[in-house]
Amino acid sequence: MVDWIYLALRPHFHLGWNLFLALVPLGLSLWLFRETQQRGRLWWPLFVAFIVFLPNAAYTLTDIIHFIDEIRDEETKLPEWSVAYIVIPKYALFIFVGFQAHVISLIRFGDYLRWRHHRTWIVPEELAMNLLCAVGVYWGRYLRLNSWDIVTKPQRLAHQAIESFMGENYGVLMVLRYFVVISVLYYVVKFVDLAVWEYVRHRRKPLFAPAATVHPADRMALPPGE
Repeated sequence: MVDWIYLALRPHFHLGWNLFLALVPLGLSLWLFRETQQRGRLWWPLFVAFIVFLPNAAYTLTDIIHFIDEIRDEETKLPEWSVAYIVIPKYALFIFVGFQAHVISLIRFGDYLRWRHHRTWIVPEELAMNLLCAVGVYWGRYLRLNSWDIVTKPQRLAHQAIESFMGENYGVLMVLRYFVVISVLYYVVKFVDLAVWEYVRHRRKPLFAPAATVHPADRMALPPGE
């Protein structure tokens, strides 16, 4: 039984590394999108890094293919109980945390724009970021490109990126599909996250608020019995 648990817990791909890459944009958003007037010299370089690494968070959605491969693996042939109680929760938690990093990062970006009085930019920013993520997910899943290839292999990235959209519509269609899926899931999860946050914030308020103090001069204007 211990061996089955070990096999069920062991991922068939670099799960820990992919999760780390998904959390990078979240960590950057915590520093970038603070309510401060002084951005500093590192703000724009880190903002570019945020855009480059953001697709890694949405990319976790496509790692569902590893779940299918794992449960169909003829070599291990995991028992049903290990799939139900270990493998499914493992992938569910991984995808949940990864995509939450995407959603929370963009929520923080939107709050930052609102704080800087650019409320009308929020929806275009969200759609633009989701489109960039769709392109990044396509490049990563089908072209096997990485975020750091922009620095380490810029010519290879540019060549393969242009080639993927030239001569056939397959790349464009895949990007559009990813864009629709990411955008729909983003707004659904964003709505749930904001609703949960409002609920938690409301529950933090004291059940019995202290009675408001009335100035003696104002008390004279109150009706008898008040």
